[in-house]
Amino acid sequence: MLAVAAYLVLRDPPTPGGADAPPHPYEGPVRHVILISMDTTRADHFGCYGNAVVRTPAVDAVAAESVIFDDHMTVVPTTLPSHLTLMTGLYPHHHGVPSNGFVAHADNVTLAELLKSRGFQTAGFLGSFALDQRFGFAQGFDHFDQEFDILFGTNKAEQDERNAKSVTDAVIAYLDRVGVPPHLFLFVHYFDPHTPYNPPPPYDRMYDDADVAGTPPPDIGEVRKQLKTARGQETPNARRIANQYAGEVSYMDEHIGRLIADLRARGILDDAILILTSDHGDNFWEHAPYFDHGASTFQPTMRAVWIARLPAAQNAGVRLSAPTSSIDVLPTLLAYLNMKPPRPLPGRIIDLTSPQPAVGPALLFGEASEPWIRPAPGTWENSGKMRYVRDGRYKYVVAPAQKYEALFDLSVDPLERNNLLRDPTLDPATVDKYRRMLARWSQDAKPLPTHFDRGQRDAVVKRLQGLGYLSPTDDPDSDPEDGRDPDE
Repeated sequence: MLAVAAYLVLRDPPTPGGADAPPHPYEGPVRHVILISMDTTRADHFGCYGNAVVRTPAVDAVAAESVIFDDHMTVVPTTLPSHLTLMTGLYPHHHGVPSNGFVAHADNVTLAELLKSRGFQTAGFLGSFALDQRFGFAQGFDHFDQEFDILFGTNKAEQDERNAKSVTDAVIAYLDRVGVPPHLFLFVHYFDPHTPYNPPPPYDRMYDDADVAGTPPPDIGEVRKQLKTARGQETPNARRIANQYAGEVSYMDEHIGRLIADLRARGILDDAILILTSDHGDNFWEHAPYFDHGASTFQPTMRAVWIARLPAAQNAGVRLSAPTSSIDVLPTLLAYLNMKPPRPLPGRIIDLTSPQPAVGPALLFGEASEPWIRPAPGTWENSGKMRYVRDGRYKYVVAPAQKYEALFDLSVDPLERNNLLRDPTLDPATVDKYRRMLARWSQDAKPLPTHFDRGQRDAVVKRLQGLGYLSPTDDPDSDPEDGRDPDE
């Protein structure tokens, strides 16, 4: 069954030189800014990041003309808070949104608002309800297109989203209608690699072996149960689910390619800085919860994509190897645009005009956004959830509610299988150092006020359940499962 719901915010763009003209019009190195976000997309599924199997020719072609960040991490593995970090340059415990369904405070200053104030025409195109205008994400957009196809899945849950073809079609139709303004900011959000993995033909069979071709993929719920029994070891059924995910990535790549070709043909691309990123990845069988994200800070969900294409493909082929964070994206972009942020930002500025093979050392931090845990009064909403500090090759994680902590050496253990805290020869001062680092970061929480959208709570919960963010039994006021190992 297919129904259509339209939820659009449409405003007239400012008239050049009119009453809406900015007091300080933009005069910088580019005419346009393009931010493309690929939801729930693992970096290890692109040729430009070393994958030799999954077909991603469009993104790989963009990467060949770009600066590539090889070791990029997000600060939170959930759509809304992660995207607000991209738009504000702030950690969730500063912008205030801990998870999906919460409302961003109007005091947040977004990239769209900053660019609009300098005369950019701003347009956003969503692939998912998770960024719906009711959550405050539309701040600063002249045109905010969230016209979703509401698909009814086998569980009858509403899944407010649209596929990559529809998103690209919407952007192209908008540009056909308005033309190319002097300055344009485009935000384009693709959602296809998010569960449920259901790519259209031929992508649904693209990566299956010949012996299973033509047979339906296994039920993902059953595969999750099998993986729990198998302690996260890859199984043939799990591989088939992963093949569906790969098909979604390749399908999305096709329509990103259509968008890039259209921007190139209109003369927008070579007059723009293009940021291509992902908000987070997804766990397969590496760690529990399987084929899911949000509840852990292990690498499959925290490693992400960051590719920056400069005008006329300047600095094409440069690769930066040192770890970077999603809080670095906005200050780096603003510095390139010769614009100042509205307030000091925690991220680093990376000079895109003369990028070096590596950037300076820095500590990276992040946190999980699930499960629903009732925080103690006056504490940050995510204070009981898993979090991490990354110090070069070493990554320390702790999950207070589950009484779990671990230290990994990612240079030799990228799948985070060997917990160094179990090594009796480890110097206790080492783990104490990381505990203190993470405690100081956590104590810096000064979130702007937020609230779960209880005015339309049932509808919000139902839609988020349909998108796979909540199980039917999850509730924002539920209690943690104390003592549970998050990797079981």
